Amino acid sequence: MKGEIRRWLSATLGVVLAVSLTACQPTRTQMPEPPPSPSPTFPSPGPAPDERRPFTLPLDPQGTWDPYVGSRSTNMTVAPLVFDSLYEMDASFEPQPLLAQGGWQGEDGLSWRVTLKSGVTFSNGAALDAASVCAALNAARGEKSLYASRLANVQRVTAEGESTVVFQLKEPNRDFLALLDIPVARVEKDGVYGTGRYVVDGERLVARENSWRESADIPREIPLKSIGAADELIAAFDSEMLGLAASDPTGADALGFSGSYQTWEYPTSTMLYLGFHCGSGICQNPQVRAALSRAVDRGGLVSEVLGGHASIAALPVPPSSRRYDSALAREVSYDLTAATEELDALGYSVGEDGVRRSGKRPLELTLLVNSDNQFKEKLGAAIAKDLEKAGFQVTVTALPWEEYKKALNSGKFDLYLGECRLTGDLDLTAFFTAGSGLCYGGAADRELAAALSAARATGEWDEFYTLYTQRPPFMTLCFKTGAVLTQWGQVSGLRPTQGNLFYQFEHWTFAD
Repeated sequence: MKGEIRRWLSATLGVVLAVSLTACQPTRTQMPEPPPSPSPTFPSPGPAPDERRPFTLPLDPQGTWDPYVGSRSTNMTVAPLVFDSLYEMDASFEPQPLLAQGGWQGEDGLSWRVTLKSGVTFSNGAALDAASVCAALNAARGEKSLYASRLANVQRVTAEGESTVVFQLKEPNRDFLALLDIPVARVEKDGVYGTGRYVVDGERLVARENSWRESADIPREIPLKSIGAADELIAAFDSEMLGLAASDPTGADALGFSGSYQTWEYPTSTMLYLGFHCGSGICQNPQVRAALSRAVDRGGLVSEVLGGHASIAALPVPPSSRRYDSALAREVSYDLTAATEELDALGYSVGEDGVRRSGKRPLELTLLVNSDNQFKEKLGAAIAKDLEKAGFQVTVTALPWEEYKKALNSGKFDLYLGECRLTGDLDLTAFFTAGSGLCYGGAADRELAAALSAARATGEWDEFYTLYTQRPPFMTLCFKTGAVLTQWGQVSGLRPTQGNLFYQFEHWTFAD
């Protein structure tokens, strides 16, 4: 989460008009903290103080502020300043209480009780109580809500007295609180109200006088500028009419910013991985899959293809998470010598052409990638080169999105390059469940699924991750980083997280 000043002329950065407030099941993007100290790389004087524009955020005047049905991502970027949640996720993917005083799991493992902070009011003056939170979260569970699939494991939400919210789950989930970074909104006929620092007043945010938070030196007003399409956001940011923009540096829709700005990167739960066809071909053998996992240079992929905008990972959990077992990850990380020795032991000998064979049959692999993203194609080519060093003969098949999906569903691959954003509880269930939408090529594994279910219930992950390394249905490559761009020298001290660009907003410092 480091600030970095860069002067990028027509830099290719994929614009994300908003950071999603966390999608609900693992979603298929390409289908399937201490204060930072910015360090200049290309110093620029920036505009003179008397020419500096006020810090301005984007607004879509045609969009709703209802966070449960809002489809206008511009407004959802600003939403964390208007709405609070029971919990918010930090950069280590740990839930931190916000509107919640605390949360406890019942002895049955299926119930959770969350108590609320006292003295909190919505911006219309109504008190925050258990009934209002239940109403908000039941709206979030609605069929058309952005959070419906995330809360699919919730059987019911009820109020217990004035200050306790009770959740009844269908299946145990030790990390359930990590799913509660959902904005709590009071939706009335005359408007949508939150408990956040600011209220929306036309084309500006106005700091609340009766905020429940401790007083902090934050701007009393923040102007909002009407923005429609992505190209309008880029134009507004480049002309310094906007103070902030969010970006996916390796996204499919690579668009260019120009000029001088600061970049603040943050870890995400968006995983890049190689899926195996476990139902046919040489990838049926879990020992071959384990060898393949050691034959790919993840560090090279991140530095040379992704420009450092990702964190290397050999396990399917972000490296910044407490769950990440660094010692186990080292055992299965890139090691070409170990990979070739494992293949030798399996009887796959190298021929004069450098290709391994079992008898007379070469070890051939078809790697499927989505051609709509230039980074995916480059990753596919680099992965193929790594595997060829281990003796595999690799054919990369790059297809546009619709054809790519058809090939996945029909099983026309040995390997496929996928991308998926995990939910706050870092759930992997969809990868091990047939028909879930992320399980391709016969990857459903009952033993792995059972180990995953046990880990989710108990919070003990060692057995699952060990089993994953022994018989991986997919190979974790890395977890992407996101970026926030701000005008040069206008603001400092950003601590963005995946779910909230304005995380710990009280620590921001604005230029005079």
